Amino acid sequence: MKTRGVTVLAASAVVMCFASLIFVSKPVAQYEAPAANPAAKPVAGTIRRMPDGHPDLNGFWSNPQQNTEDGSGPGHLGVRLNDGSTLFDFGGPNNAQLKATQSTNQPHYKPEFAAKVKALGDSMYGGSSNLDPMVQCKPLGIPRGGFGSMHIVQNPSFIAILFEAPMNDRIIYTDGRPHPKDIETSFMGHSIGHWEGDTLVVDVAGLNDETWYAGGVNSNQIYSTIHSDKEHVIERWTVKPNEITYQATVEDPVMLAEPWVITPRRVQPADPSDYLLQYNCITNDVGHIIQPTETDKFRCVYGGTRPECQ
Repeated sequence: MKTRGVTVLAASAVVMCFASLIFVSKPVAQYEAPAANPAAKPVAGTIRRMPDGHPDLNGFWSNPQQNTEDGSGPGHLGVRLNDGSTLFDFGGPNNAQLKATQSTNQPHYKPEFAAKVKALGDSMYGGSSNLDPMVQCKPLGIPRGGFGSMHIVQNPSFIAILFEAPMNDRIIYTDGRPHPKDIETSFMGHSIGHWEGDTLVVDVAGLNDETWYAGGVNSNQIYSTIHSDKEHVIERWTVKPNEITYQATVEDPVMLAEPWVITPRRVQPADPSDYLLQYNCITNDVGHIIQPTETDKFRCVYGGTRPECQ
């Protein structure tokens, strides 16, 4: 009799728990993403939309490449040498490893800061510098680290963006809240957004002065570095069928002579079989990056078949 009582109580508890799960799951399921990568599913010529009518950004976004071992494909991740062996390039296409031509679209600094920026750029070797905050494993900031290969999780109140380097993860609030009155500065700042048609407009404030605008191996923006903690960024994420275009206008009343509009960036839905692979930043490069000298100037990242690398 005692056993029957315990059995009945246990069965009642299971029923109550199941009913509770049904009750709490209904509102969540309204915005629940499917198991597969939803960003890879839009029909050509259409934009996926949320129940509120705004573009649906959920899923993994990247720039897929068709890579080949012999270097013949557009990804060009390998070079077939004369002896038949293959030299793999894990850093990207070979033509991107040559000395970069500096972009004409770089920030216009005030005279009192321009000399320091030029000195920083001239001290880089192949776009790299021990002074780059990225080498110290610091978050990249905005706009440098605000957009790229990313997995987006969206609901009506906020948009969470997960990057391969998790230190750059960010949240864009879309519930109408303003920036905090006593905002504390941080690497990725505080982001609030609203929709203008199919364009997400994001206001980023509260950025600290511990990041650079650009940099990294073979950077073509070696004169786009320091900024103050008064930096303010307006981002525009324009959604088209199977594409997001990112534009940003950077203001810094302390260091910049005028607002800087960066060169647009774009991502597409990742391959359905692809997924976000996060990694931990390790400061292995610190102390190993050299500076150019009269007898040692950067030409390319590694030796290969191209004349520039001989």
